[in-house]
This record gives sequence, structure tokens and C-alpha cells, in this order.
Amino acid sequence: MPHKHLTAAIAAGLFVVAGLLPAVAVPRWVPLPVAKSAALSSAPLPGDPVRGATLFARCQACHETGETAGHRVGPALTGILGRPAAAYRDYDYSGALAQAGSDGLIWTREFLNEYLESPSKFMPEGTMAFVGLDNDTDRTDLIAYLANLKAPKTAPWLFRNQSRAEIPLPARSPITR
Repeated sequence: MPHKHLTAAIAAGLFVVAGLLPAVAVPRWVPLPVAKSAALSSAPLPGDPVRGATLFARCQACHETGETAGHRVGPALTGILGRPAAAYRDYDYSGALAQAGSDGLIWTREFLNEYLESPSKFMPEGTMAFVGLDNDTDRTDLIAYLANLKAPKTAPWLFRNQSRAEIPLPARSPITR
């Protein structure tokens, strides 16, 4: 009898993998069961932030960074590492990114790396027009640059559906040097 259930489970799994049956929709980013500050890696960041600043020139048409950064076509990116997705109330995110933020997506190095490689593959229903960076070193350097941009203490962190106290500000994040 147990073999019968096991065989059915394996067959159902194969149908899901083959795309014949819809899988249960579970986002890749579920709210972390531990404090975000404990879940984010505190290991030194690889990459060259100076080279990353040069690479960021490709992003400047749509994004700003720095203490006085505002939104352009895309949101300000200062303090992005460790920040929940779609965190600004005063920016109109795509429905897909807003949903990802509600589902618990936190911008870690790993998720930023995936996103920067191919935004449309990472989030097919997103609206970012950038095609991505296929070079691993370029992505590592760009993330190292973004990681060095700590949120200013006067930043208007207006998080959706969460109080400020629940989310460590990037300035208090373990991703410091």
C-alpha cells in the first residue's frame, strides 16, 4: 500500500515538473523565520565597489543613489541591501514587485545577483526595461558598490505593511565593513 501512494506522488511531481499540472504557487522569497539581520550574511562582500560605481553609470538614467537620492523612472537605490522589495510608499512599483515585497522579498546579495542577471527572468511580470548583466564579475562589483551605499539616517523609509521597528535600517544592517 505505501508503494501505491509513493508512485502516485512521484507521478504527480513529474506532471508538475513537465508543466502538465499547475504547481502550488509558493514564492521563492517567503518571510524569513529568523530576524532579517541574522539571516543576512555578514561576510565581507566580494567585488570592487570602485569598478561597481563605474558600472552604475548604466543605471543612472533610471535610478539615483546618495544621501539626497530621489526616484526617477526607478526607485532610489541607496541602502538597497537588506531592504524589503517595494519599500517606498511614494514610488509606484509594478504589481509584480509590490506583490514580491508583500510576500517577503528582501534584497539580499543573492537576490540582487539573480535580478541583475536578468530582471525579466527573475520577475517576468516586472517592468524594469534593463536587459541585465550576464558577466558575473560585473554583477559582483555593482552589488559591492550598492552595498557601500548606506541609508542616511534621515532617509524617508516609509515601508509598506510594516513598522520601522520591524525592519533593520541598512545603516544597522550586518552588511557593514
